[in-house]
Amino acid sequence: MPSAPALTDTITLGGIQPEDWTSGKPERLPGGFMMSKPAGDGLSYAFCEVWTNPFGWEVRLLMGGNGSPVITVAQSSSEMFQMVEQWRAVLLERGWI
Repeated sequence: MPSAPALTDTITLGGIQPEDWTSGKPERLPGGFMMSKPAGDGLSYAFCEVWTNPFGWEVRLLMGGNGSPVITVAQSSSEMFQMVEQWRAVLLERGWI
């Protein structure tokens, strides 16, 4: 059964480089995705968010609103994009849409 594509933001860094955010609080960047999956009488949601990090980009995966997020730091933009797409693929394989 084909599944609908995940809701996705386009990640545009607009010339921002990791060295620009080595001080201060982490900031959420545009990008990532949201997916849902039937759970009981409602839906469960998974969110992938991209944040600034002194060492590169921080990719956070939050699922179902419970527990702690899975956080991974990518040291390059290509690694960050790859990580987001890998998480999306894993969730799609597990029935998230």
